[in-house]
Amino acid sequence: MFVQSFEDEISSIREICNSKHFKERLEKVKILSLGRPLILYGAGTIGYSVARFLKINHIEVSCFCDRNKNGVNKEGGLPIISPYQISIQYPDANIIVCSVNYKDEITNDLIELGINLDRIFYRDELYIHEMMWEDLLPHLDGYKRAFHLLEDVKSRQILLERIRCYVTSIPITASPSESQYFDSEIIKLNTKEILVDAGMYIGDTAEAFFQITDNQYKHYYGFEPDENNFLSANLALQGKANLTLVKKGLWSGETYFLFDSGLTSSSKLDADSGNDFVEVTSLDEFFRDKEAPTFIKMDIEGAELEALKGAEYLIHNFKPKLAICAYHKPEDLYTLPELIKSFRDDYVFYLRHYTDTLYETVLYAF
Repeated sequence: MFVQSFEDEISSIREICNSKHFKERLEKVKILSLGRPLILYGAGTIGYSVARFLKINHIEVSCFCDRNKNGVNKEGGLPIISPYQISIQYPDANIIVCSVNYKDEITNDLIELGINLDRIFYRDELYIHEMMWEDLLPHLDGYKRAFHLLEDVKSRQILLERIRCYVTSIPITASPSESQYFDSEIIKLNTKEILVDAGMYIGDTAEAFFQITDNQYKHYYGFEPDENNFLSANLALQGKANLTLVKKGLWSGETYFLFDSGLTSSSKLDADSGNDFVEVTSLDEFFRDKEAPTFIKMDIEGAELEALKGAEYLIHNFKPKLAICAYHKPEDLYTLPELIKSFRDDYVFYLRHYTDTLYETVLYAF
C-alpha cells in the first residue's frame, strides 16, 4: 500500500472530480427527472445531502417520502409525503432511495404499493456524493493535520479514501465488520477491562465484547437514551454479570436534550426536531465515585466531540483505550484526534473502516 504526499493525493482526487467519466455519471442522474416527477425516499441526513446535490446541479425534486416523518423538510423546504401517497399522487415518478440500512425493506414496500422496480434507484448506485468540491475546501487543512497524526499507512489511506468518497462516492476499502471497535490488528483486550459502551443500541457491541473476552472482564457500562433500544438491550443482556445499563446519553455535562428517538441505530440528540426529552451526563461526572474505565467506545450520532469533552479528566489521568466513531461529521476526522491530543499528548491514533460507504469509520487511540 503506497500513499503519496497529502497534497499529491488531494490533487488526484480533484482530477477524478473533473474527469469526463465523472461528468457523464451526472448526466445519467439528470435523465431521471426528465418528463417524470423525481422523489427522494428518506427525509433524513442522507436525503437532504442528495437533495442539495441535485439542486446544485439543477435537477428538480418533487418531494421527499418517509414512513416516519411528514410536513416539510426543514432544510430543503420540500414536502414530505407517505409511501402510500406516492401511488396516488405520483404513480409515474422515479424514486431515489436515500438509505443505507433499509434498501431492501423500502424496495419491497414500494413494489407492494404498485411501483415498478425499474422506477426505483439507489443513491449509492447512482454515485450521488455527499459533498461538492467547494464543501471540502474548509476541511483540507484539518485533514492534512489528521494525516500527519495517524500512525500507519493504512490509517492515512482510509482518511484519503473518505475524502475521495465525500466528493465522488467511490467506495472505501473496508475491514471485516465483525472486528469493529475491537480490531485485533490494533486493540488488545485483557481480563480486567472496564468498558464504556456509549451508544449501546440493542446490545450488539456488548455481545461482541463478551465473546471476544470469553466473558472475562471486570465491568461493562452501557449508555443508551433511546427507550426502545434500551429495553431491547436490557432483554438481550439479561443474566450477564458485572453489568450496568444507563438510560442516559453522554455529553460534556449534565442536562436534558431533545432527542430524535425511534430511529433504531440512528436515534440522536436533536435540538431542532427531537420528539422526546432525554437526560445526558458526562463520563467524568458518572465515574466520579467509580473505578475508571479502561476502554471507551462511542457511536453517538455526532455527539462524540462533546462527550469526549466530558471525559477530559478520565482521559488525562487514566488514559483509557478509545474507539470513537469518526464519520458523523466531516470535521470528526480532525477535531476528535486533536481534542484527545490536547488532553494527553502521548496517545497514538489509527483509523479503520468497516463498510464500503461513508459509514462506520472508527478512530482508535491508546
